[in-house]
Amino acid sequence: MSKLAMVLDILSDGKWHGIDELQQRLELDEREVRVIAAFLSKYDFVKSDEENRKVRINRDFQKLLSQTVT
Repeated sequence: MSKLAMVLDILSDGKWHGIDELQQRLELDEREVRVIAAFLSKYDFVKSDEENRKVRINRDFQKLLSQTVT
């Protein structure tokens, strides 16, 4: 599974997750997590709370991910 997919898997619960938490759970360094979070934020896949160093999946994107492709 790609690093991006692993982050999305964690974020799929719709809750806020800290950068530190993602680092620990995925065994990635802070730079890697920040690059992934920045990419996802740039395309509005996640909402970022820069002040508190947290990210959460965008609700519309979460709905899209949960739909079954036929």
